[in-house]
Amino acid sequence: MKLQLPGVGMRTIKTAVSVMLSYLIFVPFNLIYREELGGLLGQLGPLYACIACVVCMQSSLGQSFQIGLSRLLGVAVGGVLGVLALVPGEAMRHPLVKALALGLVCVAGIWLCLLLNRPAACTMACVVPCIILVNNLMGAERFFYAAARIIETAVGVAIALAVNALLPDHRGGEPPEG
Repeated sequence: MKLQLPGVGMRTIKTAVSVMLSYLIFVPFNLIYREELGGLLGQLGPLYACIACVVCMQSSLGQSFQIGLSRLLGVAVGGVLGVLALVPGEAMRHPLVKALALGLVCVAGIWLCLLLNRPAACTMACVVPCIILVNNLMGAERFFYAAARIIETAVGVAIALAVNALLPDHRGGEPPEG
């Protein structure tokens, strides 16, 4: 029985290039989640940009655009929901109130994304507010967190689209993506 090893195709190469670029864009500005910087700068880093690249690059250019747009929309919806979920203030520190809020933001995030006909956005619309709630981000910190995730995702989507557009879809005998 012969073991067939998977090949490394152009999608894999483009994904790696995109992730590396996403990381390297933040490094010269020393934006690697340095809370001591405070505000938005303290919350910015390459993680969501790299994740956006990995998600987007597993598709053709047209699909990457649609997936990237959905991911960006999901992060934006999630950021808004996360900020709104903390309106009750100190009551949110009670575990039962927080558990109820977690469930509500997930339902609201999924419902809004489906309403906007973007099912691929549902995950991020739930993840971002859950992180805000679970980590007890209060005051301006929750706004900075939400804004940072939106900025990082926008950077990652832009890089993924650029790399996907600039590098060829196939080489040698590899079939074209699509």
